[in-house]
Amino acid sequence: MGSGLVAAAGRARPSRSDRERVADVLRRACADERLSSETFIGRLDLVYAAGTRFELDRLVADLPEPARSRRLVLDFVTWWSGATADISRAWHRPRLARLILPKQAEVTIGRSPHSDFVVADRTVSSLHAVLSHDGDGWLLRDVRSTNGTYLNGWRITDPVAVRPGDELTLGETTFVLALHPA
Repeated sequence: MGSGLVAAAGRARPSRSDRERVADVLRRACADERLSSETFIGRLDLVYAAGTRFELDRLVADLPEPARSRRLVLDFVTWWSGATADISRAWHRPRLARLILPKQAEVTIGRSPHSDFVVADRTVSSLHAVLSHDGDGWLLRDVRSTNGTYLNGWRITDPVAVRPGDELTLGETTFVLALHPA
């Protein structure tokens, strides 16, 4: 690379991923106690105020490298933590009960015996949610339930489109949405 291109790259406006990369380096340095909490907070403010990549690089240039053995252990723990989370999800998912997506226009879901789909869980409201089918897809809406309706781990407050494979949590009970078997 010519020196003009290197200088231009240093003056380039940092991307979001550039900023996140530097923030991650600072987080790890603070966790490893190579950077004080006060310095971390101050530099993190500067990460999001930096106007060039050069300014970002200067924020981490003086950090001492972690000891190799410590870095290897931390990298392994990070990998193992992710692996165990993946294993847990893989182990848990096939054991989830299936909720077959309806073919009729609307299905009420709740603890009440008058619901179309009864969920025997004391943390589920009598009328908890409604699944609607319009011929093209399904829409889920919470009916002001006490403990909320969650789709793929996110609480829903407005109607949201759902599809097979989504995880629906009502109270303490989770289902995997599935198509009706042919």
